[in-house]
Amino acid sequence: MGIPFKFPKNTCGESPLAIRNNFNWLSTVFLGLRSACSLPPRLVVCFFVLGFFLFPVLGFASVVDETLEGDAKRALGEIQAAEQHYDTALKMDPGNWRVMRSLAEVRVQLKKYEETKQLVDGILAMEVIKRNTVLVTVEGDPEPFEAEIVDERVITPDNGKNNMRNYVDGEAKKPIPHYRLFNVKTGKMLLIPHKNAKVKYQGVPTRIYAYVQELHAKVENKLISMAGTKGPVEMMALKGGCFKMGSDKGALSEQPVHQVCLKPFKMDKYEVSQSDFQATMGHNPAQFKGADRPVEMVTWHEAEEYCRKSNKRLPTESEWEYAVRGGTNTAYYWGNEFDATKSNFCDRSCSRNLRAKNSSDGFEYTAPVGSFPANPFGLHDMVGNVNEWVSDWFEERAYVNSPKDNPQGPVRDSRDGRRGGGTQKVYRGGAWQTDADSQRSAWRKGFETDYRLDGTGFRCAL
Repeated sequence: MGIPFKFPKNTCGESPLAIRNNFNWLSTVFLGLRSACSLPPRLVVCFFVLGFFLFPVLGFASVVDETLEGDAKRALGEIQAAEQHYDTALKMDPGNWRVMRSLAEVRVQLKKYEETKQLVDGILAMEVIKRNTVLVTVEGDPEPFEAEIVDERVITPDNGKNNMRNYVDGEAKKPIPHYRLFNVKTGKMLLIPHKNAKVKYQGVPTRIYAYVQELHAKVENKLISMAGTKGPVEMMALKGGCFKMGSDKGALSEQPVHQVCLKPFKMDKYEVSQSDFQATMGHNPAQFKGADRPVEMVTWHEAEEYCRKSNKRLPTESEWEYAVRGGTNTAYYWGNEFDATKSNFCDRSCSRNLRAKNSSDGFEYTAPVGSFPANPFGLHDMVGNVNEWVSDWFEERAYVNSPKDNPQGPVRDSRDGRRGGGTQKVYRGGAWQTDADSQRSAWRKGFETDYRLDGTGFRCAL
């Protein structure tokens, strides 16, 4: 046709081979437009040039080519160049976990933690599948089919000859990368050139999901560490006094109701957050990451150490119940009937059988500290969100002989014996994955001091 056109050196990171293939395709479009529409040559040229630069976004081969180029740059240590290729690929296919994972990994290296978090959050929100299953659309066939990717980059022989020949015969003989795919419906293995196939991921494989969870935790801890603390933890001064502890309507361990008198003390206004815990302890064991979320998965020993390093202590069980009641004598500090708006508990989003199917507290797991109203003493999340460790050893019948004034709980007589407190410490208050009954002021349980639960945290006293 004699149209002057300077072939671009590169287009959106495309290899010369891909560019040439795109060029041939667009040449056909050019001829078709001019023939069918009788358009002026200059206008057709405009369409041609526009299509040339848009095609890598729409074409079959572009996503995988950009991804593999990113892999190559990454292997050479050219991290910023790798990021550019992965970013281009992701714009072409926003739901591709393979690209998202690779981009997240290089952004961690570049210390772009906020951007990394968005990527890993996106992957973790995907459906988890057992295999690397994709939906494949082959050029010229409108009907997609389900397949498993066996190999992402296969170089096939040229007319049965050794592949090395492809590299010495010039550009025209360069190897063409293929997918090796297992057609789930037909049970046949297929080899399809990248440029002829478009794959759509159906979910993230189980093993990749587990790996991304680890990456997510690493990134969240970095962000939490960078956020730092908000200053000294606010405490509420409680004047102390006498109150009735326990419940005659609860479990045996809550009986009998008995009078307890306490001297004045202070209690943390909020459960210990992950940012404060990490700043003090240098690590963050929490499963549900977030700077303002309560720390959980802490052992009793870690809770005790944190309070000690903060020049505080864990509250006694009697101090804790005095604080949660807030001067009340009802089952819950707000009354005798449960109110789903007052705490984070096992609601309809909870996976356990004990969930309240008709209630929603607005949070699937833990909530940022202070998300729910304070009790009459100005303390937040004394019930729900996470259980809270206290200083007392657990004993089923601890209340039978408990002293009236400032009780400290049973005395532990041996590591292995159950007498005198045994091997468990008390935790109180209920959590995001426990039922309404656990939110009662008198509810109590015991747990091994060196075990971790995703629903157990703490607060300190002074």
